[in-house]
Amino acid sequence: MTRVPDPSTEAAPPPESAGVRAVFAQLQVALHTLVAALLALTLVAAHSRIDAALDVGVVLAAAGFAAVYVAGTVRERRRATTRPARLAWLAAVLGLWAALVVQVPEAAYLAFPLFFLSQFLLGVWPGVAAVAALAAVAVLALAMHHGFTPAGVVGPVVGALVALGLGAGVRALHRESQARRAVIAELVTARSELAARQREVGREAERTRLAGEIHDTVAQGLSSIQMLLHAAERTDPTHPATGQIRLAREVAADNLAETRRLIAALRPAPLEGVALADALGRVADRTRAEYPGIAVEIDGTIGVEPPAEVAAALVRVAQEALANAARHGAPTLVSLLLEEARSTVSLTVTDDGCGFDTSAPRAAAAFGLDGMARRVADLSGEFGVESAPGSGTVVRVVLPVRGSTGVEEDQG
Repeated sequence: MTRVPDPSTEAAPPPESAGVRAVFAQLQVALHTLVAALLALTLVAAHSRIDAALDVGVVLAAAGFAAVYVAGTVRERRRATTRPARLAWLAAVLGLWAALVVQVPEAAYLAFPLFFLSQFLLGVWPGVAAVAALAAVAVLALAMHHGFTPAGVVGPVVGALVALGLGAGVRALHRESQARRAVIAELVTARSELAARQREVGREAERTRLAGEIHDTVAQGLSSIQMLLHAAERTDPTHPATGQIRLAREVAADNLAETRRLIAALRPAPLEGVALADALGRVADRTRAEYPGIAVEIDGTIGVEPPAEVAAALVRVAQEALANAARHGAPTLVSLLLEEARSTVSLTVTDDGCGFDTSAPRAAAAFGLDGMARRVADLSGEFGVESAPGSGTVVRVVLPVRGSTGVEEDQG
């Protein structure tokens, strides 16, 4: 059953459009004004035609009707009522009106605003039935005083039909405002997602540009230095400086390898056309190839692929954690555990290397750990490192796969 806002009290929830809100506010004011005017008309008519002995009963019924109507309206504005309380309030208002219309025929005109109350508090079909019943009571009340006349029958019936038509229009207006609200929410969500994707594309483009710049400058320069030193070493192997030349060439080779790893980390993660688990497998294969003495194991699966930015962050964290372990921990085994929860995905990288004191100043691995922490923080995730000298290292990352607002945050 379709529920619509009650124009006699307060529309809930308020429509998004200012124009729709204005229409509902005007309906409320018009309805309250109509009730007050018709009640005043009823009292004036009663005073002019009813004997003094009956005047007290009319005043009491009218006062009770006004008090109950105002009390229910005020409570509804404070949102302090429930549906049973609203129905009880409607029953009280209708009962007082019935007591009033029996004594004063002009009170039948109050049926018109009551038609609206019945529709909006009872729903569509129960409201229609209530409107028909109220119209019948009004006709019978007028017949009690004046007998059945065309005006006494046609007036309440036409009023009921008009009220039903206006009620249908109000419900259609409310449905339109709700549909507009849903469309606006979808547009806001789509715009946020598009902005997040654009920022991610921009970051990826900047990383790719930096990788190309480093490759064309630093990497090429180190490669040239290595070749020149190698040529100098072969020119005179017995020269006293040959040892220093060889050492310089090895340092250049090491720095070239580090630069290439940096370039690989800056370029887009190896996720094109593969799932997250397969991308982590590629990272593990690359590590095994570069460090033959290290065994890399991967465990765990996920049922639903996380968003692209989350998957890319996990792959880059795995790359950096494996590189840190291989360069600084001297492990024999590194294990990667991928886990999935209801709204998060986590990656744990554990190695059996030499470990380090997490409270001591970090030099060599500090940049990599700080970079991983920043990347995870940009996605509103959790990053932790557990290690101690001689006991290996555990790097754990937990990233949300969806936010409370329905739009994932993008990475930095």
